[in-house]
Amino acid sequence: MAGLSDHCGICGLEFLYALPRCPICHKSVCDGCAKRMGGNTFCGTDCSHAFFFGGEEEVEENEAHRYEDGE
Repeated sequence: MAGLSDHCGICGLEFLYALPRCPICHKSVCDGCAKRMGGNTFCGTDCSHAFFFGGEEEVEENEAHRYEDGE
C-alpha cells in the first residue's frame, strides 16, 4: 500500500509526509528550503515579498518625491 509522500519544489527531495505549500506559487517546500516570514512558510523571498508587499504596483515618480519631501 502506497503511503503519503511529497517532493520539495526547491531541492527535489522526497519526504514521507506532506510538506507545507507556498501560499503564492503553491510549491511544496521542505524545512531546509523554506523561507519564513510573518508566521507563513514560503518557497523563497520573491513569494514572501509578493505576499506581504503586494505585486508590482507602479508609483508615479512625482508621488514618490512628494512623500520623500515630507508633504
